Amino acid sequence: MTKAHDMQAAMDQTQNQTQNQAQHLNTAPEERLAHLQDAADNMPKEVESQPTPQNEEAWPEQPEEPRENAKYRRRTKSGKRTLMAFVEDIYLPHMRLRKRSWTVDARLASRFIYPTFGNREIRNIRAIEVEHWLDRLTNKLAPSSCNRVLAVFKTICSLAVRQGIVPASASPCSGVFSLKLQTPRERYLSPDEAVRLMTILEQSERQEAQALRLLLLTGARKSEILKARWENVHLDLHMISVPISKSGKTRYIFLSDAARDILAGLKSRGKSPWLFPGRSSRKPISDIFAYWKEVRDELNLADVRIHDLRHTFASFLVNAGHTLYEAQKMLGHADPRTTMRYAHLGQDALVTAAETVSKLLGSGTQAQTQAPTEALV
Repeated sequence: MTKAHDMQAAMDQTQNQTQNQAQHLNTAPEERLAHLQDAADNMPKEVESQPTPQNEEAWPEQPEEPRENAKYRRRTKSGKRTLMAFVEDIYLPHMRLRKRSWTVDARLASRFIYPTFGNREIRNIRAIEVEHWLDRLTNKLAPSSCNRVLAVFKTICSLAVRQGIVPASASPCSGVFSLKLQTPRERYLSPDEAVRLMTILEQSERQEAQALRLLLLTGARKSEILKARWENVHLDLHMISVPISKSGKTRYIFLSDAARDILAGLKSRGKSPWLFPGRSSRKPISDIFAYWKEVRDELNLADVRIHDLRHTFASFLVNAGHTLYEAQKMLGHADPRTTMRYAHLGQDALVTAAETVSKLLGSGTQAQTQAPTEALV
């Protein structure tokens, strides 16, 4: 009885709904429109239209999520958006579409900008405060690193000006200049040092050693070798393609026979997509500094950085008589002015060339000065 009663109730309910729908369809259009308008007026207003984001107040508040920077407020006591909120709600999404290294901006802002200005409203930060902050930052970072952080801060302020959040005349970084840097040091391995380094690396089976050998033999950037994938290795063409290089374009690392032999002997071939896999074969090795420090200390090369291997490669090219154009292509420099730092290395070849012309002119001059003397005799 209970089941029969429930089935009958369900059938009656379905019939009533069908009758209501039919009655609604037979209703005049004006009445149906009025019915819909009444229903819309009675709906809860959960979603409000968002104004066009012309200023700070127009930008919608992002939902609170567990984050590393949760200790910083999103609003000041007066209800204004803080610098931290502006960076994470507006600046980082903006840069994500325009800058491959936007995560570096996020890290620098979190570590060095938020602790001082994270809870402040951008328009209330004064330039003198930024200068004092920059001076204190030199106690933690090298001047070049301080300038990188300042560059991120300036970009944040520039975007705030363009968004109409801060007047151009009141930008916190207006008039704040970068720190003066000393002439960058130049360290190149001598031929003897390079041979000693290659000898000790050849004796090791560690993949860090093979990566360092490739760096010295190709002049590639560390990230280009450590993040290289087998699909981009073309041994038959003597090259490794870098899909997205530092310049944002595809570039090619040219391989000598010795470099090809190193690649052919790597154990990761056929087992991992990476030339140098990390602890997980799904990711490349993160860094090789720990091993590099052991090697350079053993060779008494404590002042040599991994990046100096790239400089050494360039110095060997130029000193061997190759042109700066060839060095530019080998190193993947987008701007030839970057390669000009190695121009002085080829001075011996240039002096020899100058002597060639000097000898030609000198011999002619000497012949002319001797001719009158002979005539007098």
